[in-house]
Amino acid sequence: MAFQQPHMPPGQSGKLPIPRLDRPREPPKKPAAPRQARVSRACLSCRARKIKCNGAQPKCQNCTENAGACVYAASRKDRLKTATEHNQDLLNLLQELRPGASPREKQKIDDILAGAGEDVAEAASTLQRSPEKSPDQLLDVALEDEIRPHDLGEANVTAEVGSNEDIDNMGEDLLTSRHSRAIGYIGKNSEVQWLRRLHREADGTSSGHHDHGPYGPPGSSAQAHEERIDAMHQRQNKNPLPLMDTRSCSFYLDEEPLDMDMEVDPHELPPYETAEHLLRCYMQTVQNSFPILSQKTFTKQFVHYYNSVARGAAYRLPQKWQAMLNLVFAIGTVYSHLMETNGAADERDHLLYHNRAWALSLNDPWWLTHPDLAQMQITGLLSFYYMSIGHVNRSWVVIGMSIRFGFSLGLHIRNEDRSATAVKKEILSRIWWAVYSLDRTLSAITGRPAVGAEIHSSTTLPLPISANDIDEAIIQAKFGSNPRWGSATAASPSDAGSSRAPSDPPPGSSSNVPDARDTSNEANAGTFLIAIVKLGMVTTKVLNQLYSPNLVTKSWKDIQGCIAQLAEDLDAWLYSLPAGLDLFKDHGRGQTMNQERNILKTYYYSTKILICRPCLCRLDRRIRSQTQSSVNFNHQTAAQCVAAAKSIAACLPDDMAVWGKEIYKIFPWWSAVHYLMQPIAILLLEACYEAEATSVLPAVKKLIRWLRELSATNKTAERAYSVTVDLLKKLASRTFKDPRTTQVSYVRR
Repeated sequence: MAFQQPHMPPGQSGKLPIPRLDRPREPPKKPAAPRQARVSRACLSCRARKIKCNGAQPKCQNCTENAGACVYAASRKDRLKTATEHNQDLLNLLQELRPGASPREKQKIDDILAGAGEDVAEAASTLQRSPEKSPDQLLDVALEDEIRPHDLGEANVTAEVGSNEDIDNMGEDLLTSRHSRAIGYIGKNSEVQWLRRLHREADGTSSGHHDHGPYGPPGSSAQAHEERIDAMHQRQNKNPLPLMDTRSCSFYLDEEPLDMDMEVDPHELPPYETAEHLLRCYMQTVQNSFPILSQKTFTKQFVHYYNSVARGAAYRLPQKWQAMLNLVFAIGTVYSHLMETNGAADERDHLLYHNRAWALSLNDPWWLTHPDLAQMQITGLLSFYYMSIGHVNRSWVVIGMSIRFGFSLGLHIRNEDRSATAVKKEILSRIWWAVYSLDRTLSAITGRPAVGAEIHSSTTLPLPISANDIDEAIIQAKFGSNPRWGSATAASPSDAGSSRAPSDPPPGSSSNVPDARDTSNEANAGTFLIAIVKLGMVTTKVLNQLYSPNLVTKSWKDIQGCIAQLAEDLDAWLYSLPAGLDLFKDHGRGQTMNQERNILKTYYYSTKILICRPCLCRLDRRIRSQTQSSVNFNHQTAAQCVAAAKSIAACLPDDMAVWGKEIYKIFPWWSAVHYLMQPIAILLLEACYEAEATSVLPAVKKLIRWLRELSATNKTAERAYSVTVDLLKKLASRTFKDPRTTQVSYVRR
């Protein structure tokens, strides 16, 4: 059907208007509610439930409706103010108590006041100048209720930010030449590595951006490992020149071959007067530190052997005993030559005895036979001999064999054999601890891991008696039928043995060790060996915690905690010494055990240097967002390192014309050069890092002069002197600002 259009009036268009629909009126909108202002603090309940808090006090709206406890935490500024006021009250109390305290307690109070007073004053001034915060800023502070450890700079950077940079990687190829293999790997705790660092400082290649990092994060994850490697590559790009090779900085003599082609008669003996002199040199200077031999038994066998030879009678002793005798002669010859004693042998005579010992025992394939006690003693003596002539690489290898012989013989385990006499148990105990201590000494010199770990040992410590008192009747009278004297597995150096307060604590040592007196305060071979063993345990902890490759997985804050704890362990060892071995008491020059006390003092300062050395570098440039307490710790520890180095120099006499070679009675003569070069390297590093370097120059000159004095008869000292003078010439123009320092004559004065 067709759709029809409606009829339109004439004159109008075809569009029709559409009427507007009527809609109901909308009600007017309510005015917007005012926005609730942000409160400065939210209560702990609302924060835990993550809901808005109106901040009403004493109870907010949410806690009122829920009938719950409403607690507001103090702001960080308020807590800091309260803690600062409390600390100031405690400092005031200490100052009031000081006049009535004993001298030792006064020293404790002074140490606390010196360390805490500056921090408290700085915190108080910070609070006074802190501007008022807006409500929004106060809310942000309230939400940061606690200081998060991962926000601290020292907790967020790897520990290699200290002096042990790149400790987990090798920067040179030791396999390229015979000379580099002869020196071998040298760890970061060795002064040889510190000399390499000094050469970089002298060349000016470490200044600028290299000391600013970057350094990766701590942690053992794969990501942290990759970030540390990437940071290392960035540092290398900033300083493309590598460190000087280890061989050029080493002053040891491993490169020099031993003359093994010398024709010798292994059964030939020196005259009795010469033999007795060499045996006395060994027994008086070595035996107490490293009792590898049974002094009474070996001396008695020596006398009978020479008497039988003089009579032409047959007194047969095993070839291994004769090998030990020749090694004793070799060591005595080295000492006699160093001291230039009357009738001193030629400087190469020690090789004659060494070759005889080699022909008697070492030339046989003894490493394929089952080990025995004589093999352990021979390798121990051979290791000491190599160390005394500057062949530390050989020495470290051989002492590892001696330790393993001891393991195979069970000497590291407490002897409860009912058939063994007390004398036998004591002698075996001392032999074990002798090779253990030698192993620790070489580990500290070379920076390589020690073989014998006390965690695997349960043998008892030596009895606190002299070598002459190792007798069944004497031991029975002093200690009963079942003598015990401390355990190697004691929790701390002072747990096994004596504990006492030294007469005058050294500068920088903590004094929070309790006073106690031991029942045995004598200075004898037994108490001396106990002290060496316990200090060796501290040294092992130092090397494991501060100088091992896994250091990179720890943060610098962790290392600061380790350094603090190790310093306490060292002080605990110091306080555990019996009165007869007190290191800081004037015992008089005529008293016995003076040499042993000097050795312990040298060991103490050397260990102190190893503990504090990681802080002696440009840490302020390397750690960003570091807390003030971390900065203070770094500076104080570095100062203690330098103070320990100066103390070693202070132990040396000033008049070389009077003392001469008597220095070998002050230092451990077998490694005297090591204990001279260690403080020299530390003081020169301090000179490079500080603007005013002249403060260390007198100690440096004194140490170098003694090196020169010893170089006349000591080849290791001769090479060390040459290495040091060459380095000093490079450093003089940019460090000491004195052209005379480059002149050798200036150092000699």
